[in-house]
Amino acid sequence: MSLLSASVQTTVAANQADVFEYIVPIDLTAIFQGYGLLLSVTGIENQVGAWDAAGQTRTVKLSDNSSAQELLTKYEHPSYFSYTVSDFTSLLGFLTTSAHGEWWFSVGSSGQTNIKWRYAFNARSVLAVPILWLITNLLWRNYMNKALQRSKVLIEQNRNGTAQATDAI
Repeated sequence: MSLLSASVQTTVAANQADVFEYIVPIDLTAIFQGYGLLLSVTGIENQVGAWDAAGQTRTVKLSDNSSAQELLTKYEHPSYFSYTVSDFTSLLGFLTTSAHGEWWFSVGSSGQTNIKWRYAFNARSVLAVPILWLITNLLWRNYMNKALQRSKVLIEQNRNGTAQATDAI
C-alpha cells in the first residue's frame, strides 16, 4: 500500500444494494464539510445523468472557489466502484497529478453492510511526497472518516425515514 493513501471503514445497518445505491450518487455537499485546512464541497457541475456508469465525469466545486474533475472509472453494482480525481485548481494541484478512490461493499452480519474506502494520491514530484504524506496521514484520513460517518448516519436515518445531515459528527 502506498504511503500516500488512506483507508477507512465502517459497518452500516442496511443491506448491501441499498448502501451502494445511496453512497455512489450521494450529495457530496452533505458529507464533505471540511476538516481543518481541507476544503468542503460546495457543489457539482457538468454532470449529465445519474452517476452510475464508468466513463461519466463531473466537476467538483470547493469552498475556496477551486475545483477538480472527477471520472467514474468502475461501477460494479452492488460491490465496488472507483473514481479518479484530477485537474485540481486548489493547492493540491501543486502537489498531486491525480487521486484515485475505491469503495468496497460486502455483506455483513444481520443484514448489515461493511464498507471500505481507500483514497490514494499520485504525487506531482518527489518534492511533493513529504507534504502529501503529512496531509494524507494527519488530515485526509480524518476527513475521509468524517465523510464516511456522515454517510452512515444519512443511510441509517434514511432507512428509518428521518434523513437529515448532522453537524454533530
